[in-house]
Amino acid sequence: MLQLHDVITFRKRYREAVRSHYNGWFHLTAIVLICLGVSGYCIVLVDALRLGELLAVPLGILLYNFMEYAAHRWAGHKKQKLTRLFYNRHTGDHHSFYSPPLLSFASSRDWRIVLFPTYLSAFLAFILAPFCGYLLASLFSVNAGYILAAVIVLSHLGYEVLHLAYHQSEGHWFHNVPGLRELAHLHRIHHRRELMKTSNFNLTLPLFDLLLGTFHWEPRDTFDGPGK
Repeated sequence: MLQLHDVITFRKRYREAVRSHYNGWFHLTAIVLICLGVSGYCIVLVDALRLGELLAVPLGILLYNFMEYAAHRWAGHKKQKLTRLFYNRHTGDHHSFYSPPLLSFASSRDWRIVLFPTYLSAFLAFILAPFCGYLLASLFSVNAGYILAAVIVLSHLGYEVLHLAYHQSEGHWFHNVPGLRELAHLHRIHHRRELMKTSNFNLTLPLFDLLLGTFHWEPRDTFDGPGK
C-alpha cells in the first residue's frame, strides 16, 4: 500500500522526468486526428450498405471491449516478458502516479501518464483495426470490414477521452452525470492498490468484467483529493 507521501514523491519525480517540450493538448490532438481520420476514411468507403452489414457495429464494440479488457488485465497488470514495457508503464507508473487519494491530474502535462503513447494509437488505427476489418471482409463483406475497422478505432478514441475524464477532479461536472459518474467510480475503485490486479479492467463498458467475474462495485465515496 502506497502512503500519501510516496505518491506525492513519485508524482514530483515523474513530472521532473517529463520532457520540457511535452504538450498534453498536442498529444490528445494527435490521437483524435489519427482516430477520426482513419475511421472517417473507412466510413466514406462504405458503398451500397445492406442492413445486415450494420451488425459489424455491435461486433466491433464487443471486440474492442475484449481487447481493452485483455490488454489491461493480462498485459497491464501481469508481468509478461513480451509486454514488460507496457506493464512497467501501467502498473509501475500510471498506478503509482494515480493512487488514492490522488486520482486526479493537475494539468495537461499529467496526461502523459493517462493517454496511450501516440505510436500505440497509430498501431491500433493503421494496423490492428484494418487487419480485423480485412478478416471480416474476407468472411462477410467489404462494407462490414470497413465498418468494423471504424468502430474499433472510434471505440479506442472513446477509451482515451473517458480515461482522461475519469481522472478529472471529483468536483468536475463529468462526475455528476448519471452513468458517466458510475463508470468513473468503477475505474477509481480499480485504482485501489489491493484491487488493481483483480477488478474492473474495462474502462468503456464493464462487459467482460461482468462476464468474467472481475466486476467490483462499492458505494460511491468522495475519496479523491485535489490534484497535486
